[in-house]
Amino acid sequence: MRKLTTKEYFDYLPKLNKDEIYLLYLISRDREAKEMGYSIDKILFRIKETDLERGTRILQAIRENVEFQVKGVQLKKEWVKIMHVLNPVNYAKASRRAVMRFVENCHENPNIEAIFDSELPRSVDFKVFMIDVDSKDKKVLEKLKGIKARLAITTQRGFHIHVWKDDLERPENLFKIVDEKIEIKTR
Repeated sequence: MRKLTTKEYFDYLPKLNKDEIYLLYLISRDREAKEMGYSIDKILFRIKETDLERGTRILQAIRENVEFQVKGVQLKKEWVKIMHVLNPVNYAKASRRAVMRFVENCHENPNIEAIFDSELPRSVDFKVFMIDVDSKDKKVLEKLKGIKARLAITTQRGFHIHVWKDDLERPENLFKIVDEKIEIKTR
């Protein structure tokens, strides 16, 4: 295995179609903070972007130049992370759904931007599944035998394994893998 550069990782991701964007987030989350008894998991800032490198630079600048607090806790810089939704988001689909919800509920919630923002993560065009494996035990990994992985990312407890939908004859079989240490994610 070799380490990918950020550019190589971005080049590996699915290319965007006409109506697609990526969602990037600045989040607060950290194991050290959790161990200290702090509940700091929160989205601090979000952007919609077609250029992941540009979006990352924007979020890095915000992270380096802004001090954040969550529930009265001053966040250390290393507790603030940049993440993205793995799959592209279809903003045309999100727009249609947001308009329908707005028309139905405008008397209760007239904030169409908030409605649109809530529809974005629900309008993902599924191209990549991420298998979150919270173990490095061979017995757990053997349950993934026969699955074509395009990328494996080493984490502290295990791996994030990317499997492309196009590489699966029956994507629904991924969800039949039964193990408490394995979770299939689509975002």
